[in-house]
Amino acid sequence: MDRSVYFASTLLHLYCASVVAAERSEEAHLIFIDQPENTPFPLLDIVMQWPESPFSSVSLLSSRFKGLVNKVIKRKAMFQSLRSTLETLKPKHLFVGNDRRIEFQYSMHICTEIFISEGEKPIGHYLDEGTFTYVGRKASSHIGDVYIDQFFKKLSYGWWWKNPPTIGGSDWIETVHVAFPDLIHPLLSNKIIDPLNKQGFQSKAMVSLSKHIIANQHFDDTQLQTINALITLPHESLFERNPSYETLIKKVVKDKIALGKKVGIKYHPRNSEPDILNLAGLGATLIPAAIPFEAILPLLPDNTEVVGDLSSTLLISRWLRPELTATAYEIQKIDENFKRLYQSIDIKIVPID
Repeated sequence: MDRSVYFASTLLHLYCASVVAAERSEEAHLIFIDQPENTPFPLLDIVMQWPESPFSSVSLLSSRFKGLVNKVIKRKAMFQSLRSTLETLKPKHLFVGNDRRIEFQYSMHICTEIFISEGEKPIGHYLDEGTFTYVGRKASSHIGDVYIDQFFKKLSYGWWWKNPPTIGGSDWIETVHVAFPDLIHPLLSNKIIDPLNKQGFQSKAMVSLSKHIIANQHFDDTQLQTINALITLPHESLFERNPSYETLIKKVVKDKIALGKKVGIKYHPRNSEPDILNLAGLGATLIPAAIPFEAILPLLPDNTEVVGDLSSTLLISRWLRPELTATAYEIQKIDENFKRLYQSIDIKIVPID
């Protein structure tokens, strides 16, 4: 049986990896990356204790280090550890949500060496990252990225480094697993395109994972089962720059409660206060800000409306739960490419005067 390795640095990457791994026949192994050293990472324990996990093993590879000298030493050790894992597993398939990650590119390089004697090669897979998949990463085409950054990365890491023209577009990637195949950026159109199974995000296993994540924040997930409107809010700095948005949100909460709807509020996790707009005082239910949005979605009723600003949050809601309605309030000027993307996936955009 072939083996596969999935690299995950965000919860969205984990959810995508889990859905894809559950549908494939390889023995799957999960490695969390891009985490600071000596920092608690509760998600590791949650996934290790997840009964329905599709992964044969789960591990953490810290790759964010403080101090230049420490960084050089620890990164060398990280590469050695990763090489040892790859030489043991000999994975034929490697999955990642961002092919700029050095852990993924180094792994493709090592696995190429492993398989070359057998006349084979590893297969790189891109797991939908979100907006970059559809609008591209502009910085990837800048001279700084194409020449300067690429030169120094090759010099620092090795000549195996490849600069992707956009996220998911590097020569390491053969197959892209995406939520909206018809909308992907042209630079990804030459890849093998594999649509993500959206129903997989609502499977018994994924609901179980969501409940474990929510329980870790000491919140009763049954409160989500009666929510009719979920309002996701940006960082408080946007309220400070645009006071009319605060007025609007309070009106939306009042109006929906007056219609007999149960309103859930999901604040930005880096706000200074848990209820900076005092929306609980209006009758809304506060969902702990530390609970990831992806974990909330599988547990919401089908008739829920998700409300927010023009951010990746609403894109994720249309992706993981396409039957939910989504409304975005345009509180700041946004790139027209982003706006067209949101409109094409049936997100209602409401401008603020």
